[in-house]
Amino acid sequence: MITGVGIIALVILLGVLSHRQSRFEERILKNVPLSDWFVGIIVPVLLYLGWFIIIRNISGRPSVDIFPLDDIDVLVLTILFIVYGFVGNGMHFTSKIIGRYLKAGKHDKVYKVTEMFHGKFSHYLTHLNGLFIGFMLAIFEINHPLVYPLSRNYLLAIVTLGVILGLSAKRSVFYTNEWFGGFNKPIFYVASLLDVVLFIILKIFNMKIVFYSVYFFITVTFTSFIGTFVFRQIYIFMRLSEKRKLRFLAKIFSF
Repeated sequence: MITGVGIIALVILLGVLSHRQSRFEERILKNVPLSDWFVGIIVPVLLYLGWFIIIRNISGRPSVDIFPLDDIDVLVLTILFIVYGFVGNGMHFTSKIIGRYLKAGKHDKVYKVTEMFHGKFSHYLTHLNGLFIGFMLAIFEINHPLVYPLSRNYLLAIVTLGVILGLSAKRSVFYTNEWFGGFNKPIFYVASLLDVVLFIILKIFNMKIVFYSVYFFITVTFTSFIGTFVFRQIYIFMRLSEKRKLRFLAKIFSF
């Protein structure tokens, strides 16, 4: 299991690093920057490999009857989210490359349509489905607890990988510092809701987290993902003038 979550955490980290390195943007292969080849083609394959390893590990454990959904139900829903996540990633890859060479002005329809797919549409598909895939992985494990509790070293490794993934996801999803920038609010609300649901399920079914390695990994990831953004917002808020603080709060509580 640690191999699967390790692949996912490190691939997302490398994807963020490659996307933010100008030299990868400047190196062109077949008219496409290397960073886009990596994020658009290699990252999805490696993420699927990590997911597959985790599913194989969980399904090989003894089954118990705790959560009402069958394994097949959870897997079908997860595969649906994977498909839409891949669609969003492919849409972003294609529209970004087209936009790179598009000579149209910002008021031309072809530019607006390209930016629609390059912007929020593809990002929402990719990021939201990524959250749901992680959530469904945790749900899938409920009926397949570990036979023996996790050791302290194993727990530490999971926390480390979960924090790495959470911080990396924060850097890729929340692409601006402002609460109201881009698609920060909707993604934040969805991630927070899913994290709360996972904690509620843990309490309702009286689950011991030391018997759920993947569940623990996903909750750590979601919590670090949400927590780092909240702390960043508090830091920004404290540095604002009184007038801008009121505007900042108004943006937070507006829908």
